[in-house]
Amino acid sequence: MNNKVVSLLVKLYKNKGIQNLSMKSLVKGSFFLFNLYIINSLSISEVANFALFYTTARFFSFFGTDSMHITYFAEIREMHLGIKENKDILDRIKTHLLVSHLLLFGLSIFIFSDFKWIISVNIVALALSAIRLLSDFSRVNNKIWMSIIIEDVLFTLGFIFFSVIFIRFFDSIVFSVTLAISICGLLTILYALSYFKKHLGINFLTLGKFDFDISRFWFLNRYTIIKGITVFVLYLSRQFGNHFYGEKMVAETQLLIIFINIFTLISTSIVAAFQNEIVLHGNEVLDKKKFLSTYKKLTIPILYFVFVICGLLMVFPREFLLMVAPRFAYLEIQFTFAILLVLLYFLVNPIFYFFYMNKRVSNFNSIIIIDYILLIIIVISGSIIENYWIWFFALISILVLNPLQVAINGLINLKK
Repeated sequence: MNNKVVSLLVKLYKNKGIQNLSMKSLVKGSFFLFNLYIINSLSISEVANFALFYTTARFFSFFGTDSMHITYFAEIREMHLGIKENKDILDRIKTHLLVSHLLLFGLSIFIFSDFKWIISVNIVALALSAIRLLSDFSRVNNKIWMSIIIEDVLFTLGFIFFSVIFIRFFDSIVFSVTLAISICGLLTILYALSYFKKHLGINFLTLGKFDFDISRFWFLNRYTIIKGITVFVLYLSRQFGNHFYGEKMVAETQLLIIFINIFTLISTSIVAAFQNEIVLHGNEVLDKKKFLSTYKKLTIPILYFVFVICGLLMVFPREFLLMVAPRFAYLEIQFTFAILLVLLYFLVNPIFYFFYMNKRVSNFNSIIIIDYILLIIIVISGSIIENYWIWFFALISILVLNPLQVAINGLINLKK
């Protein structure tokens, strides 16, 4: 038994995903405490405002940049290794980012009536997009430290620190968060661009051409759209939840979504640490052996600890909520359902990313159509469903349905 424990601890120590996760835990924990600070210190109205604002910014950021860090990862790696000098890639990345956020700016005009909210949400979204892009591309040399410094230490910890300070001086939480993210985003981006030029030999600041192609734009964004169903779920649960059920519903579900996000971030952090190994090199073959070895890296031994932690949370939900958010301790049943949901997500999400990052997902149109039709039906049903918890959990279950579909699709094709 002792040998097994020692062996498990050694695997934990050497596991790159665990290393990445352990370094990020302080940062993610800080953001969790920041959310709890907002929930416990501000009014229901301000909590709802923060949830709507930040979710929209995240929603925009996802569609502004998500597909690029996956689609262009191999090309950026080749530039760093000196295998291929393709400066057009940098032009395409910058053009895609510009066009995406111009379209999202137009969309924000229809979502918000307040011009200050429109400007704020787009500033934050652009900063989040740029940080995400630079953070993920910094892993092309198979190192995770710079990614942690860019995205977590300089940016996330920085804007949390300044947000708490600004909230004490300004009445609007939206203005406080926007100001904090603008300051930290600008400083972090400048630092990251300097690092890319000096250590990776890639200069994103070079003046290039406007390289836009509609077919390529769709090709990039179809991967974003299929993954974006989860982002739609988190965004629409707040936006339409506020419309159908009011601020109280948004504030209550914000607490549950915080915990859902923690576990999804754990899973994503594990995947991110292995990104350079998940994305196959030109001479590698995607077969059953490759899939199984990668899946084990992404799930074992972290699953042991996730199941233990989730088990404790489901056995003592009220006690835990009394410690972190006493105002909402009555949500123990809903909290338990949320934990069950993330456990299933933890099992299927690594499979999804394996096939997603290697662009080995067929039947795109069918998966997209099914998921979005289901999403629309559930969202509209909020106009007739009186119990908003039934509506919320029906909507949030799509978070698992989408990666499950992609995982099954990829496994079937892998077997063939």
